[in-house]
Amino acid sequence: MESKRTHQLQLKTVDQIGIVVRDIDKVIASWTQLFGIGPWRFRDISGKDAEGRPVKVRLAFAPLGPVTLELIQPVEGRVFHSGFLEAHGEGLHHLGFYVDDIEGEVANLLAQGARVLSEAPGRYAYLDTGGAGGVIFELIRRAVIEPVTEEVSRPGT
Repeated sequence: MESKRTHQLQLKTVDQIGIVVRDIDKVIASWTQLFGIGPWRFRDISGKDAEGRPVKVRLAFAPLGPVTLELIQPVEGRVFHSGFLEAHGEGLHHLGFYVDDIEGEVANLLAQGARVLSEAPGRYAYLDTGGAGGVIFELIRRAVIEPVTEEVSRPGT
């Protein structure tokens, strides 16, 4: 029987910081005014959960140097981020890292005891690494990075 070989994933940079919020517009207005963060681009994701109930999440992204800030607001239904918001309130949800081989890296980390919390196979995976720290790691397929095509704005402009 062949044993699975694992390796240490060598993360060099944080590419995304994900923050769950209750009111995305309020946070954007504040951070834009206080810190000059922006421009923001928006994405609304709607769908159905496993039981066929409607779900909706609003996302906002802004560059901060080489890092992308991602604000996540659960809008309707029970989505992955809803439980975090209920248990912890607003705040840091995950650190995101771009990888070239998401399937391979997820399999490697699973073999070492990590657990997938939520995923879109081939695109991204949120991982519980089972250790100290309390932060979720998200692996994001590098090819998922898309040019800005959504509405770009700053509140109040």
